[in-house]
Amino acid sequence: MGITIVIVLGFVTISIIAIVGDYLGKAKGAKGSVSPEIIQSLEKRILELEQRVAEQDKAILHLESDVSFTNKLLEDTSNK
Repeated sequence: MGITIVIVLGFVTISIIAIVGDYLGKAKGAKGSVSPEIIQSLEKRILELEQRVAEQDKAILHLESDVSFTNKLLEDTSNK
C-alpha cells in the first residue's frame, strides 16, 4: 500500500511540475517583444493602405458609372 502511495505521489508531482513549466513557458512567450515604434509604423502603414483602397474603390465606382453610361448610349443608337 505504501509503494502505491509513493507511485501516485510521484505521478502527481511530475504532472504538477509539467503544468507549472508549461504555464511559465507560455507566459514568457506571450509577452510582447515588439517595440512601440514598429507598432506605430505598422499602424501608419495600415492607414495608408486603407486610404489607397478607398481611393481605388472610388475610381472603380467612377469607371463602372462611365461604362454603364456608355452601354446605355450604345443601346440607344443600336435600337434606332
